[in-house]
Amino acid sequence: MPYLGDTVKEGIMAQSYPLFSFKTIDSTQSEIKRMLRVYGTLDDFTTVVAEGQESGRGRGVSVWQDEPGKCALMSVYVNWEHPVQESFDVNRWVCHCLGALLPSVVEFKWPNDLMVGYRKLAGLLIENHWAGGVIRSSTIGLGMNLKPLEYGPRRAISLEEIGMDITPEEVVSEVVGSFRSQKPAIENGALLERRYTKLLWGKEDHRMYEDPSGELIEGRVVGVNDTGQLLLELAQTKNVQAYDLDAIKWKNPLLDE
Repeated sequence: MPYLGDTVKEGIMAQSYPLFSFKTIDSTQSEIKRMLRVYGTLDDFTTVVAEGQESGRGRGVSVWQDEPGKCALMSVYVNWEHPVQESFDVNRWVCHCLGALLPSVVEFKWPNDLMVGYRKLAGLLIENHWAGGVIRSSTIGLGMNLKPLEYGPRRAISLEEIGMDITPEEVVSEVVGSFRSQKPAIENGALLERRYTKLLWGKEDHRMYEDPSGELIEGRVVGVNDTGQLLLELAQTKNVQAYDLDAIKWKNPLLDE
C-alpha cells in the first residue's frame, strides 16, 4: 500500500512492515490520521517516524517538546483481529510491550507518561478507533527522549542519562518488534493488569495531587480499575478513591523549584 508524501525518505519499505520516515512533520499522529482518511484502513503496524515535529501532540492540549536527533518520535497503527472491549486494555498492552524493553527504573505514570522518579522520559498518545461498540484498531504515538535536551524542561530525562545509548532507528525497530511479538497478549487481561500494576508509578509513597477546583489531595497510587480510573489511597482516611481522566493531576515538585 504505497503512501508517499513529499518529504518521505527513499528506501522506507525495506522493513517487513510499512515504515514512513519524515525529516520534519506536524506530528506523526496527524500523518496516520491523513493516511486513514485516504485509505480508510492501513496495513498492520504501519509506522510513521520523524526527526522533528512542528506540532507534537500530547494528550489533551499538551505539546511534546523535541530536538532533532535527540528523540524518538513515532506512531504505529495496530489492527485488532479480535476487537478490544475496553480502551484502557490498550494502554496496559502498550506498557506491557514497552516494559520489556526499558530499564527497570522506568515506571508508567497514569495515564500516559513514562517516568524516572519525578522526571519524564517519554509520553504516549493512544487513539482508539471504535466501530460497533468495540475497538477495531489503535494508533499508538510515542515520543521518547534519547539524549538530554538543550532547551528542554528540567523535569525531562533521557535514556542516555540512565545509561542506555540507543539511536532513534533502533528504538523504532525495538518498539515495533515488541508490538508485533506481544500482540496476542491483548487478549490476556489478567496478564496485562498484573504487569501494568507492577510497572505503575506512584505506589511507593503518598504524593500531592490537585483536582480541577485547585483542592490538594494527598494520596498513594494503588492501581487502575477496569474502566481506566486511577485508584488513590487517601492519606487522611486510608480510603481508596477512583478518579477519572482530568479529574486529578499530580503536582510535580520540580515545577515549583
